Amino acid sequence: MKETYELQHRVALLNPYGSVVRVLEPSPDSILTGIKNTATIPNSLMHKLEKYGFGLHTIDKKSQLAGRAVDTQLINPISGHVMSGSSSGTAVNVFAGINDLGIGNDGGGSVLAPAISVNIYGFISRLIEKDRVCGPLKPNTDGMTAPSSIGFMARRREILLKAISCSIGIEAGAHCGKVLSDQKYEGLESEVVSVMDPLAPRSELVPYLREQLSKCDVMVVTEGPIDLEGFGDSLFGHFDERTREIQKKSCKGYVRVCNIAGATALAIPQNGLGMAVLLMCESVPEKIACMLEAAESFPEIHDELIERYFLNLNNYFLDEYLID
Repeated sequence: MKETYELQHRVALLNPYGSVVRVLEPSPDSILTGIKNTATIPNSLMHKLEKYGFGLHTIDKKSQLAGRAVDTQLINPISGHVMSGSSSGTAVNVFAGINDLGIGNDGGGSVLAPAISVNIYGFISRLIEKDRVCGPLKPNTDGMTAPSSIGFMARRREILLKAISCSIGIEAGAHCGKVLSDQKYEGLESEVVSVMDPLAPRSELVPYLREQLSKCDVMVVTEGPIDLEGFGDSLFGHFDERTREIQKKSCKGYVRVCNIAGATALAIPQNGLGMAVLLMCESVPEKIACMLEAAESFPEIHDELIERYFLNLNNYFLDEYLID
């Protein structure tokens, strides 16, 4: 454990991706945690998690310009494209093994999209520090306003579930009464329905999602590939039809509206790069417990080649130039 901590700490100080703003020194036996560099995440959350063994390790870079949906200053370590935002550095630091848990905030996909883009877990809920989330309501590029949700990112499901349990006291519960899905998923009992086009305007997708979630315990859709074949940013897409089509190819669908609709959401990475199964429910404890139960139908996927390259932290220090 101490050897792993020392490597994680050395890589954080090295900051190979430009994703770290500040490095702290938590206890070596803690679950290393990074937090997006924003005042809208209250200190009370980290103080709560510290009681359960989490330790603040890094303050993480975010995309600039009021939470832009991409970070033009940060690169996705797998694809080489610009990183999804706005909790961009937090996602990179979890993906690269610098941290075990990442904490960000999500107004219109700012946790879920970057997590999916690097194939790690993402979770958001209005229940996390619901009485302490601060900051003014700022309209998004579609002119819609909503309070942001705090969210978690993790490589390992058990770390994510522990953070959820420790922060809002909810764990996987009883079997779900009704699950709606966009397709048949192996191991998941659901009613397959025709869902609204995930690339529809947010002004249409938000009321649709609210209505659907009121009718079921959980809704499940496939999301992605996020920011792999397009550039998922409204500032870029607003110019003309050409840029709008490039924006649509980023395949940011329901992740754009989960928070605006007041939903709790869980993104489970799949084999394809930038692909996830997205589970959504109303932000009430009973439905969240059902959603976490439904999530157990999906296996935890680990890519051996990616882990060999990125999670062997010694790789960052091999073959260094030596002066004699």
